[in-house]
Parts: sequence; structure tokens; C-alpha cells
Amino acid sequence: MDLELEGYPIFLKDPIKTLSLLPEQGYCNVNYLAITESTRYLLRKLQPNQIDRSFEYRVQHRAHQRKLGAKPVHYDEENYLMISDFLEGEHKNRLTPRELRTLASTLRKLHKIKLRSRPYRLKKAFKPRHTKALHALRKLNREPRELVLTHHDLNPRNILFHNQKVKFIDWEYTGLNDRYFDLATIAAEYHLTKREEHYFLRSYFKNSARVNLKKLHLYKELYTILCSLWFKNLDATNNL
Repeated sequence: MDLELEGYPIFLKDPIKTLSLLPEQGYCNVNYLAITESTRYLLRKLQPNQIDRSFEYRVQHRAHQRKLGAKPVHYDEENYLMISDFLEGEHKNRLTPRELRTLASTLRKLHKIKLRSRPYRLKKAFKPRHTKALHALRKLNREPRELVLTHHDLNPRNILFHNQKVKFIDWEYTGLNDRYFDLATIAAEYHLTKREEHYFLRSYFKNSARVNLKKLHLYKELYTILCSLWFKNLDATNNL
């Protein structure tokens, strides 16, 4: 493992006993579990790219303050390494009503975090040939825009359930967007039924009058297309 960790202050008084690759890896980083005498840490070896890692680290600090994520411990910009406490929990592919309600409540807390950031411009992700996506965007332009700090990658691998609580991981794509992008991501990733979608939105808004199923379905459509394009680009990059 090409990691030199002896010089980091957190490991001087509490040296690493074991360091191992995690069985589940992300698409853009290499993740390690470091175990010391007193603590378990997540070490993420980051790939050089255009992601603003300093902003990601600030977001994680805010999220931890609100008990929404792991405590960030160290960011080494020069060596592309980010260290945080290791979170225990379970990734789930199907959710009970209680879990849906807890997830909605946790997401609402995330969306209340205030941080300056440029809003996502989803139109830039599409080309003229992506007519279905552009048509959905035109329809969304007629809907009220609700900009909040969105996680922007809430697939089940980035959501942990533990002791009847929810925490989020992997904050690299966090930025300003409509709250319905995150809501639609969850609806799409967990394959929620129409009844579950309505229950999830009512749990999030606490007011059925604010539920906008049309907006949810338009963002679901966009999210599905974005995922398809992202994985195509990833495959093309890996085949170079």
C-alpha cells in the first residue's frame, strides 16, 4: 500500500496497528480502514480531478456538527489523502416506512446547512442530442426552484443505517441544487413505489401541500439519464 502515514500528528501518539483495503470501494477513490489502539479511521486516497476537495472537507465538518456524517480528521491536499472517523452502519437496498421517515428527516437537516457554493447547472451535462433530458429541464424551468445544499450522490452506498439513525458519506459532489434532486435520487435508487414516494415526501416536508410529484418525477428522469452518461464516461475512461 503506497501510503506513508507515520508523519501525521493523529498517528504519532496513537500509531496504526492494522491498515487494510475496504471490501467495498468507491468509483473515484481508494478506501482503507486504519485501526489504532483507540480508534478506527477511514482513509480515502483521492484521485486527482476537478473536484474541490477543500469544499468537500468543509461540508463534512458542517455535516458532522449536525450529526449527519463522520468526523473529518485531516485533509492532506498535497498527497490527495482525506482521513475521517470510520462510521459503523449498514447499506440497505429496501427501506421500511420507519427507515424512509428517518431518511427524510435526516435529509431535511442536511438541506438546512448554509454554505456558499455555485449552483449546479445541469444543462451543461447534456448535449443537443439528449432531447429527453433537455425536455425535462424545460419543464422544470416552469416549476419553483428550491436551492439548498444537496449531497448530489445519495445512492445506497452513501447512506448508512445504524441504531435507528442515518448518516451520509462521500461528500465530493455536494453543491447547491434544487432539493428535489436529492429527493428524486433516493426515490430512483430505492425503487420507491408511488405510495412510498408520497409517504417519503410527506415525511420530508411535514406538509402534504408542499409535495410536488411532477417535479419529483422530472428530476428522477434527469437523474436516470445522468447516471447512464456518467457510467458511460467512466467505462470510456477505464478503457483508455
